[in-house]
Amino acid sequence: MKSGKLFSFRSISLVALACVLILSLSLPQKQAAAAGTSVKGFYVSGSNLYDATNSPFVMRGINHAHTWYKNDLETAIPAIAATGSNVVRIVLSNGNKWSLDSVADVQHILALCDEYKLTAMLEVHDATGSDNISDLNAAVNYWISIKDALIGKEDRVIVNIANEWFGSWSTATWASGYQSAIPALRAAGIRNTLVVDSAGWGQYPGSIFNSGNAVFSSDPLKNTIFSIHMYEYAGGTATTVKSNIDSVLALGLPVIIGEFGYKHTSGDVDEATIMSYSQQIGVGWLAWSWYGNGGGVEYLDLASGPAGTLSEWGNTVVNSVYGTQATSILNKIYTTPGYVPVPDNGTTPTPAPTTPSPTATVAPTPTPTAAPTGLALYYRAADTNINDNQIKPHFNIKNNGPSAVSLSDLQIRYYFTKDGTQSLNAVIDWAQIGAANITTAFGNFSGTSADSYVELTFGSNAGSLPAGGQTGDIQLRLHKSDWSNFNEANDYSFDPSKVDFSTWDHVTLHKNGILISGIRP
Repeated sequence: MKSGKLFSFRSISLVALACVLILSLSLPQKQAAAAGTSVKGFYVSGSNLYDATNSPFVMRGINHAHTWYKNDLETAIPAIAATGSNVVRIVLSNGNKWSLDSVADVQHILALCDEYKLTAMLEVHDATGSDNISDLNAAVNYWISIKDALIGKEDRVIVNIANEWFGSWSTATWASGYQSAIPALRAAGIRNTLVVDSAGWGQYPGSIFNSGNAVFSSDPLKNTIFSIHMYEYAGGTATTVKSNIDSVLALGLPVIIGEFGYKHTSGDVDEATIMSYSQQIGVGWLAWSWYGNGGGVEYLDLASGPAGTLSEWGNTVVNSVYGTQATSILNKIYTTPGYVPVPDNGTTPTPAPTTPSPTATVAPTPTPTAAPTGLALYYRAADTNINDNQIKPHFNIKNNGPSAVSLSDLQIRYYFTKDGTQSLNAVIDWAQIGAANITTAFGNFSGTSADSYVELTFGSNAGSLPAGGQTGDIQLRLHKSDWSNFNEANDYSFDPSKVDFSTWDHVTLHKNGILISGIRP
């Protein structure tokens, strides 16, 4: 519930422009030609979002109320980029309540975001809180009317269909509305990743729990993610935050926190857990909002103006241990040398492989396939001493999905620094599935706090993980040939606080070479 949030910015002008948004869902000849220029871009696999380089993309960003402050764009976007954010969620209007953002306006917004290496998530705000299908349809028609700004930008633009459409805390109409809206957008040639806000002004994730799979299945491209807005109801306590996120992931669906604050109209918000838990499990978030809030929620301003000083709330979002400066990783289309957008009917670009050590076994990069749903990799540090002669990470893979998964298809990677030139040894001290069924290999890696990784693979005799099953403890130990000490303080995957098994996004799980959980350095 966001009573008072942003509805006193400008007087609401109900303009006749709405009538031009009643568009046919057919594809005119000119638009069909435009659709042919689309590129391979963001895509969903399992509960993860990947960019066009096949790298996981975890949103760390800020909401910006552009449609009420159109003249501030040139100042606000560079300032938001300076926070380290990798995505900005842009408020647009379809002309029903506020001044229309035209296709030319949107093209200008996207060009500026592109210049500052910000992935753009666009949303229509006019349907906020409405239970009327007509308001959702108006949002759909708006996207179709500006689709020339979206086609060909699938690798840098995400479409949030309608901000907080469906205010009631119920599911049926919310689900049926989106089950019609999503196919209509796809039929019109819009191939961008889509975002669907939960019901209840974004704060009723029960709508996703109940019908998320049905809504996701209505997308012929299977490229839709769900968004929870975490204020006092959906994000009031640590238990609520974790339960809401976990319940969506348990369905094998992708989820982000599309908005959150640190307090709201009817209570507190546990922003610390939202940020820390999202980092732990690799879920994206976008804080509300850059500046300009009214109606009694001015405290949600992250900055004092379009390029203003950060507020206390803004400092938390940007500079805290789990803030944008510390955790945001840019869309890798902006950081991959030689990246060229690939036409939708072309070959998906393959990221440059890391150089293996002489002992490493590196498989060719496979074509991306759908990740199995519900797989979770757990880690614990069995040796928390940062300066001794061994590294002892233990692992456990759990299958929370509906189907068995062959262990021989899976790989685990742990990233660290060698701290010397000595050769390395890896030993499986014990494994519930049998140490003889696990093979280790080292590879070189260039990334933050990592120059090496060790990869665990499973032989055919390891069998399969049934639905609801787990591997049990896998006890890995690394040491140097001369038994000299490591310095684990600068090791990407090492976390001495994790003495009990827990999910940890600094170790990665792969299926047939494709990353399915965790974040590479």
